[in-house]
Amino acid sequence: MKLKMYLALALLFCHFSMLQAQDDLRWLNPLQNPDENFVHGQGWPGLDYHRLPDEAETKVRKAVWNLSRHAAGVKLKFNSDAEEIKVRYVVSSRQSMPHMPATGVSGLDLYIHDQYDWIWVRGSYSFGDTIQYTFPLKADKITAKDFDLYLPLYNEVTFLEIGVDKNASFNFISPSNEELPVVVYGTSIAQGACASRPGMAWTAILERMINKPMINLGFSGNGLLETPLIEYMASVNSSLYVLDCLPNLVRNTFTEEEVTKRIIAAVHALKAKKPETPILMVEHAGYTDEWVNDERKTAYQSRNNLSKNAYRLLIAEGIEELYYLEKDELGLTMDGTVDGTHPSDLGMDQHAKGYYSIVKEILD
Repeated sequence: MKLKMYLALALLFCHFSMLQAQDDLRWLNPLQNPDENFVHGQGWPGLDYHRLPDEAETKVRKAVWNLSRHAAGVKLKFNSDAEEIKVRYVVSSRQSMPHMPATGVSGLDLYIHDQYDWIWVRGSYSFGDTIQYTFPLKADKITAKDFDLYLPLYNEVTFLEIGVDKNASFNFISPSNEELPVVVYGTSIAQGACASRPGMAWTAILERMINKPMINLGFSGNGLLETPLIEYMASVNSSLYVLDCLPNLVRNTFTEEEVTKRIIAAVHALKAKKPETPILMVEHAGYTDEWVNDERKTAYQSRNNLSKNAYRLLIAEGIEELYYLEKDELGLTMDGTVDGTHPSDLGMDQHAKGYYSIVKEILD
């Protein structure tokens, strides 16, 4: 009986301690003021944490629209001297997938960004109806720092608040109009499958390598070089357009003629709207089980051949500022995927490094 009483008192004490700790925090919602935009990684204002404007619902296929609700590539920037940063948020769908952990599908990632370096901040987390992350900052001297908070790769964020000590400084940072973003249109791989956390998607890694904003228009299973998406890309003033859709164009439903037609039409459409903006065409990175699956090997190789031929035709037409990234330059190795297709963290890093040289050359 006494043991039960002690346990009850201990639980009651813990509950009140947690409430007291919560009372010592101030919670900030970046969407609280609709007149201020604090969300990064988007091509259009007023999207909450989504990736396409509301009008797109009637212009793109339902599958694309649903995936555009996912927060891949979307992030928040802020400055704070807090010794601990808490985040609580709600997502709308399943929190994990069989081949991708909850920390990648629905998790967060926090980095400190100073003038020259990026520093990852480890967070503890609990997943439930409300997901919570706690990021402790236990350095010898805590000073105000700039932070990038990456949002989930494969889920929609419907509510989010950041909590810091009431005495800590905290300011959200608005997106800058001075630097034009790199816009990536791609497949599940571009969206982030199967990174273990949002900051390990190749687009996020590359963003930190080049120190330039990126917009992620990767749509799992639905990167099909479709006209509405190309038109939305062209509406964004960009430093570079990346077309990385071949992994979704290997299906038998797409003839060789149709694949070639879509590649050429995409480049023509972008150049018609933004003739000075560079375009990077990207080959299929390959399947890492190709040595035991000739069918899959032949499928991606045939698409890469079509892509290379389309590139040559476009160059022959006189298209300028058009670049090409080959499979071998992406450098995906046998151990770089979780299932032969989708990169692990290792494969994501290989992708980012493969992109880096040519992207840096284009932007410089």
